[in-house]
Amino acid sequence: MKTQILPNWCKKLGLALFIIFAILGSGDSMINGFVDGGNSYQPVEEQLQHIEHKLPPKSEVSVFEDYFGEKTYHYFQVFSFLGILMYMLSKEKIEDDYINTLRLESYQFTVLFGIVISILLYAFSKQITLNIDYFIQLFMYFYLITFFIKKRIY
Repeated sequence: MKTQILPNWCKKLGLALFIIFAILGSGDSMINGFVDGGNSYQPVEEQLQHIEHKLPPKSEVSVFEDYFGEKTYHYFQVFSFLGILMYMLSKEKIEDDYINTLRLESYQFTVLFGIVISILLYAFSKQITLNIDYFIQLFMYFYLITFFIKKRIY
């Protein structure tokens, strides 16, 4: 099974594309996390007061989205997915049948894991609304982690 269509140097290019566009595509979320004080502790009583008094949510910062535009901001996220896909489809330095077998096993395990997670999410909550990008992102990351672990262990 030869599914790798890109040479080994595309791994570096794909990783660079992923990092650059992931930062650009999630810049506003990172800024909002810092502004809201993601590491600060808020007592339960204070949280309940905010809920009871129906205080307005904190304003969200949208620096990147305002500067680049909503459509371009969305394309940054798509390009980060394409970068990680380029990384996944690139050959290893030493490409042999063993690597192909590990790649296939990792893919099979990732597909089964994704299906089980999807069924469990649906079983516990029919009203859950997730975009497709959450599943794509989970699939690609889990595949890479599984392949990395299998390659190092075996």
